[in-house]
Amino acid sequence: MTQLLIREARPGDENGIHEAHMRSIREVCIQDHGEEEVKGWGNRPLGDRWQRQVCEGGSWVVELGGRIVGVAYIHVAKAEPEVQAHIHALYLTPEAIGKGVGRTLLELMVDFARNAGARELTLNSTVTAHDFYKRFGFVDTGPLSWTEIGGSQVRSYSMSLAL
Repeated sequence: MTQLLIREARPGDENGIHEAHMRSIREVCIQDHGEEEVKGWGNRPLGDRWQRQVCEGGSWVVELGGRIVGVAYIHVAKAEPEVQAHIHALYLTPEAIGKGVGRTLLELMVDFARNAGARELTLNSTVTAHDFYKRFGFVDTGPLSWTEIGGSQVRSYSMSLAL
């Protein structure tokens, strides 16, 4: 049995990260979001997004048999008067769900934010991941809202965690 491996993302991972991200939306989030939300959101082109984020740091991947099956990305900005930290991605494909890697990735991002000096960690949760984040201690900071992603209107919850 091949084991899941969590490691920092590195240049060259972008295509695998993108495919895992899109698969997670199409195969996991679709259960809670439905086809209309997933249509554009889960079928976006690669672009240069992951290239920038991998180089910036704060990105991890989950590998299974050399294939990327999960991704996490946190952005930390040293904005005066405080450090701002925001999780932009935590997506797992079906092969990686239920194995504890989501919790491990979230712990890595929390530690990354704390080590950078952030006092709060924010994110916009999918409907699918909302309870996962609540179990970890995140709280809603607003009502369910809609955001356009890839031409689709997608529901999400703004959440935060005091560090």
